[in-house]
Amino acid sequence: MAVKGTRSFAARGRAWALFESEPVVSRILVPVNIVLCGLMRWRAIRRSVVHISYMVHVPHHTVVHLRRQGMRADYLGIGASPYWEKCDYNFRASPVPLYRLLQEFWMFWRVVARYEIVHAHFMIMLTQSGWELPLLKRMGRHLVVHFRGCEARDRARNMALHPEINICQECDHHPHICETDSARIRRERAHQYGDAILVTTPDMLDFVPEASHFPFFAPPAEALPPMQVRVAREPREFTIVHVSNQPGIEGTREIEQAIERLQAKGRRLRFEWVHDLTHENAMAVLQQADLAIGKMKMGYYANAQIEAMTLGVPTITYVRPEFMTEELRQSGFIFATLPTLEGTIEYYLDHPDELAAKRQIARESVLRMHDNDRLARRLADFYRELSKGTPATVAARALTA
Repeated sequence: MAVKGTRSFAARGRAWALFESEPVVSRILVPVNIVLCGLMRWRAIRRSVVHISYMVHVPHHTVVHLRRQGMRADYLGIGASPYWEKCDYNFRASPVPLYRLLQEFWMFWRVVARYEIVHAHFMIMLTQSGWELPLLKRMGRHLVVHFRGCEARDRARNMALHPEINICQECDHHPHICETDSARIRRERAHQYGDAILVTTPDMLDFVPEASHFPFFAPPAEALPPMQVRVAREPREFTIVHVSNQPGIEGTREIEQAIERLQAKGRRLRFEWVHDLTHENAMAVLQQADLAIGKMKMGYYANAQIEAMTLGVPTITYVRPEFMTEELRQSGFIFATLPTLEGTIEYYLDHPDELAAKRQIARESVLRMHDNDRLARRLADFYRELSKGTPATVAARALTA
């Protein structure tokens, strides 16, 4: 016996599946998109940029800095995150393909198409298929691709170039991000549609030599807590903090082993590995540290180390010799390799005055090297040159002016 309603439900299901399997809506939207391209070509907001990224704090801070330069800067966050929730627009795609397509269409024309510059972190765009990319070019918009990590790397090349130490050796991404179809497609789209490519750290130029290195911003001043007055601590209270959600590429195991060897010598250290916390909570833990450690395998420091320094916490990290500068040597950073890490920590335990001197200059030195106003002016000038049609190689000079 048939259950009442089963047949009609099944019929509706088959019709729905047929409707979705045939790109009817996609075909309908093609001429609509072409018409809208013509209407919107000359209607971009002047001096505007939209940053598109996973939900993370860096793009949010970036648009804050750009607004202070008089730009219309907004952040479109894709998806959701348990660690960060602030953005100007949030796109959460429906799992139903038809609904997703209509969501993309609406968000593209309502938001993305209005900006002169689209700045794509990780080469993340609004859509999975990338259908909006040729439309952006048709309207004369400019795409800046900002590679921030493993999506741009080449594991085999990294292992060959730096066989003694590199972040790929104990990669804990399975499959390796750099070898996924998603990363390959993003790299292909970057080279096909990108007007310019940026990378966050100079070691990434090994993999994207045509890119320009643009440094990290520091957190905005209003996001920084007041500097704490440090009181003398007993050795047993000495706290070392390591912030990372990716222990394999950070050298976390080796860091722990170095600290365990010191503890075995009778050094009373407290080690905190901070992971899977909101940005706010991670910063709160960092602020209580005597010393921070991070990025011991990549060849250059990154965002967590800058944030630790802005909190006044001296930070141990590894910088390859070719990237070392006198300004870095004179900063609040402490440089070591994994083989020298144990001795470096022990040295500063035995020389608290020198550690205090590093603490004294940590915030000031990192804010000088990562001066937000200077960096925001450079980025705004770079956008302006791109908007004028200046070739990317020439426009990129603004990033170091």
